[in-house]
Amino acid sequence: MFKDIDKQKIKISNSKKNTQYYLPNIISMDPIDKLLEATKWLVEEAYRDWKETNELVEKRRKERGASKENIDEMKSFSIRLGSRTQGYINQLCLVEDILIFEYKRMNDLLKEASSIKLFLDPEEDYKELKNRLKPIRTFRNKVVAHTAYTKPWQEDNPETIVRSILNLFPESAKVTIGDNFFNGFSKYQSQLPVITIFAWHEEVEPIFKDWKKLYLDKLDSIHKQLPLKNNEYRIETAYPHLVLRQ
Repeated sequence: MFKDIDKQKIKISNSKKNTQYYLPNIISMDPIDKLLEATKWLVEEAYRDWKETNELVEKRRKERGASKENIDEMKSFSIRLGSRTQGYINQLCLVEDILIFEYKRMNDLLKEASSIKLFLDPEEDYKELKNRLKPIRTFRNKVVAHTAYTKPWQEDNPETIVRSILNLFPESAKVTIGDNFFNGFSKYQSQLPVITIFAWHEEVEPIFKDWKKLYLDKLDSIHKQLPLKNNEYRIETAYPHLVLRQ
């Protein structure tokens, strides 16, 4: 998904330090694509497992009626789904971390090398994208990275703390995590969002497509002002023959 951005790279040369910088960094886009490929694999495996498990359970039910074997099968599926969902959440946050870091890095280096304000407010540029992934980030911080049960934040209320350890895996026959609870009588409201790996295609993948568009649009707007040169720096298109103007 992000390999096209490599064609749009910008090169900053520092004549005093005899140093070159690439925007984005030459090492950053390939790991993002690999993480997203791994994420898609987790999603595909979850769909496959869900289909095969349900077909098996339904076949047994028709042949034998209700059985402990089917109950155990669904419990096993929930463990596998929870494990995949935890990996899914972590990988999405890794991708977002790299994208935010690289975007800030582009801004900082261009700001240092040029008197022209090529970025007005980098954090404002991706604010909406961060908000759209916020449920995933919240769940990662309160459950997957470390549970609020073992390392609560000051903001975590008792219901969130309890639910954090109860929502590492979905309940049997469910595909969501975040909505498992110990009892229904707490006066506190859980701060955990409800997450499912099956929201990838409709909700989450479009966020990263919009991240890609943000990068390409920003790089294109910079390319239109290049080359730029001063006593210390030269900013130019890294691969002029590959640049695709928007």
